[in-house]
Amino acid sequence: MSGLLQIVAGVLLVFFLPGYTLVNLLFPRKGELDPEYDVVYRSALGMGLSIVIAIIVGFGLNAISTEERGYVTSGPLWGLLVGITAVFIVLGWYRGAYPSAGYIHPSLYRPVGVKGVVRDGRSEFQRKRTIERLVYERESLLLDLASYEDRTSTSNQQRRTYYRQRMEQARARIKEINRELGALGEKGVP
Repeated sequence: MSGLLQIVAGVLLVFFLPGYTLVNLLFPRKGELDPEYDVVYRSALGMGLSIVIAIIVGFGLNAISTEERGYVTSGPLWGLLVGITAVFIVLGWYRGAYPSAGYIHPSLYRPVGVKGVVRDGRSEFQRKRTIERLVYERESLLLDLASYEDRTSTSNQQRRTYYRQRMEQARARIKEINRELGALGEKGVP
């Protein structure tokens, strides 16, 4: 099993990760390469650049090798490729290529294209997370509302009363969510 993991890690490290992280460093905004097929372009460029980076690292290790000691072995090759990938990740994060790092901790959130440390970045990230949560809750309530309406027509009188109460509660919560979204500055709130 460890042999399989080594193979997968080696393939990722030689054929994908260094180039992909370099592309994210150079083009931190999503949709910057192409609005529709950005992921495809990033992946393809990442594969090509990874092969180029691995070849350059191999040439560099061969250049510093001596007759007595050769450096083109798996240890130095892995170490340099992992180090280069880590440097590209850190620099890409600094340029804002990984906004989802804010899910790990809000202090890791960096808006795209912002220089220096931004104190408002955390509150912006939290605002966006709150908007996402509220929109998801509203969509869930709208689905529940539709199912409650279906159930009022097929149930007995006691259940109809129950589902009507649930519909009123759901509508009240939807109105409250819309007010919260409006206060957060979300456009397109009915």
